[in-house]
Amino acid sequence: MVMDERAAEEKESRRLLRRVQEHLFQAHINLGAVRETVGMVDVLYHPNNPTATLNYVTPRRNTAWVSGTMVQPGLERLRQLGRAPRVQYIEGLFPPLFAKALRDLKLEIERETPLMIYKADGINGRMPPPLATPVMPDGVAMELVNDQRGIELWWYVWRNAFYDVLTLGVEPLFVGRDLAALKLGLQADILVYRYGFPVGVARLSIQGDTAHILATALLREVRTPPMMRALLLTTLKTAADRQSKLVFAPGETDDDRRLCRELGFVDFGSIVCYTANKPGEETDEPTLEQPLLSLR
Repeated sequence: MVMDERAAEEKESRRLLRRVQEHLFQAHINLGAVRETVGMVDVLYHPNNPTATLNYVTPRRNTAWVSGTMVQPGLERLRQLGRAPRVQYIEGLFPPLFAKALRDLKLEIERETPLMIYKADGINGRMPPPLATPVMPDGVAMELVNDQRGIELWWYVWRNAFYDVLTLGVEPLFVGRDLAALKLGLQADILVYRYGFPVGVARLSIQGDTAHILATALLREVRTPPMMRALLLTTLKTAADRQSKLVFAPGETDDDRRLCRELGFVDFGSIVCYTANKPGEETDEPTLEQPLLSLR
């Protein structure tokens, strides 16, 4: 009986992780990436931009195991395209031996980002707490961006060095397509004001019934637990209003993970990236006229 329950939980977990994977695939394709199947792996690449998050190899869907030999043709395809050899995958979908296979190919870990998932109707029988009405600290108001002025304010906050920024680093931010994405329902942007001054932002990336808390940024002097709680609750409520049944987010620090767990998020391992380059090293191809940002 215990074994049956464990198998059912593992099956549910893998199903949720595949939904995260499909969300990221679609988000990258929406940004102009091309997806090719090369043997047992998929190669995602952007024809004009070498940004790491848009150029990588990943095992094909529904494959339980991929050896290093099966990965090599995908890496060679990236090299042909002038891209750095890179493999990205969600660790919960593959056994630990897969990481060893990548190391045997002389790839080194570039990024490992904790992943947390919230599901409105519960995960493995465990329901999240009801979404409470956010309690706003004194002088604080939050609103959805719906016009060009709001977009400009969002980017002002995001690019400002005095704001603490948090993002998974696996779905880039694209300057210039914001208004179209808002109109198409592919994203939702939130602005945080304190006594009328913009002090924070959050962005939801939306694909079907999944949402990704793609980014948050708060002015350091106002980044307090009550403020973070209010911002995350507002973001979750926005996702629910957009009919998102599953929401995933980074768990970058112990405090972030603790708060997310209180709101009903569950830890789901990491999104891992291996590369033949040293961390931070990229190829020299020109980028798009409007830059793609992948910040952490």
